[in-house]
Amino acid sequence: MSGIGILAGPYPVDDQLGGIGLRLWEIAQVLADAGHQVTIVAPRPSDFTHPGVTVSSGRPEEVAAASDAVITTDLPDTRVLLTAYEHGTILVAENAPPIEHLHFGSFAGPNAEDLYRDTVARWRLQLLLSDHLLVRSEAERASTLGALVAAGRMSAAHHRAGADLAGLVSLVPIGYNQHSLHKADEEVPREDAACEVLWNGGVWDYCHPAPVLRALAADRTSNFRLRLLYAPPPERLEPLLARAAELGVEERVLLPIGPVAHRARDGWVKAARAVVITGGRTAENMTCHRLRLRDAALYRLPVVVDDYGATGDLVAALGIGPVIDPTYPQALAAALRHAVDGTERERYLAALDRARSPLRGRFALERHLAPLLGLLESGHRAPDRTDRRHQDNIHTLLTQYPGLREQAPDLI
Repeated sequence: MSGIGILAGPYPVDDQLGGIGLRLWEIAQVLADAGHQVTIVAPRPSDFTHPGVTVSSGRPEEVAAASDAVITTDLPDTRVLLTAYEHGTILVAENAPPIEHLHFGSFAGPNAEDLYRDTVARWRLQLLLSDHLLVRSEAERASTLGALVAAGRMSAAHHRAGADLAGLVSLVPIGYNQHSLHKADEEVPREDAACEVLWNGGVWDYCHPAPVLRALAADRTSNFRLRLLYAPPPERLEPLLARAAELGVEERVLLPIGPVAHRARDGWVKAARAVVITGGRTAENMTCHRLRLRDAALYRLPVVVDDYGATGDLVAALGIGPVIDPTYPQALAAALRHAVDGTERERYLAALDRARSPLRGRFALERHLAPLLGLLESGHRAPDRTDRRHQDNIHTLLTQYPGLREQAPDLI
């Protein structure tokens, strides 16, 4: 048994948790079920309970120093990374190249280049210090392996430990654990939340429901309703509603009355017939698996998605929904019909049943966390931790960017 600290950064782990907080909570449950004692450091207290898991609002540095292993989000506080490394703590980090950050409004200002250089430097430090990296998609695994080579982190020692390099990088895709699956299967759909199509998240500019509005207007045979599970911020909601009114579909766009609590979420999502995910043709969408995929599998809902990259590739490979170019409203409208009540729906549902098979399916966290559990149980740190060249790389990066020992700029 080990003491494991999970550093949630700014993401709460309570009834208002979002995608990242939920992912960390479910990972913590799996680790605790395997016999580890897990402390999640979140920004505020929580009443969430699970045997072997404690949610704390304490100091991340103290937890990092006191734990046998630490798991962090992508781009965590570099001061905590250094604390964990200097204490000899096994360091595990979620990892993705910092691409999405270029969408943030703060990178549009006069200091954009300096901010991005700082962000990339913190990501490079994460690559150098981590004993193990978790990725969410095959595309991210490939890009991470390439980045490790470029950073000077890849070595013969890693390859000797395993030619698949699973000791260094493991794929833990978007998914859920068996506790969530059992609870979701038992939940009753909310009658007052019924809709045909659910937009269940995606707050960034590269994920937006505007194409769905055009598809609703182009479909002259259906009267589908689109429900937004979460309301976008006012600066994005107002033009969206204006566009819905312009297209004559405003009465078919259903908005949440208020925030949907996590404990009520199952009933809301299960009241839909299909999930829709549309985004922009961006590098971020080409490499990532969007968190919305979890809902499609967990609640057994066909998913309609754009064909812009890794998310669409996975949906097509699994056969769990139609993949289309959302710039063509008629094509998107037809895809929605197939997912909601078309003859293809049964085929999508059968594919979902295969993909959500307990403990063996694509979305079962218990299955995908097995390599990480093996690492934690061995207690072995990365084989290059004491390598002089590796230590020199870390020293050089810290010399070039002394700000890495300080708090990162507030980017969002």
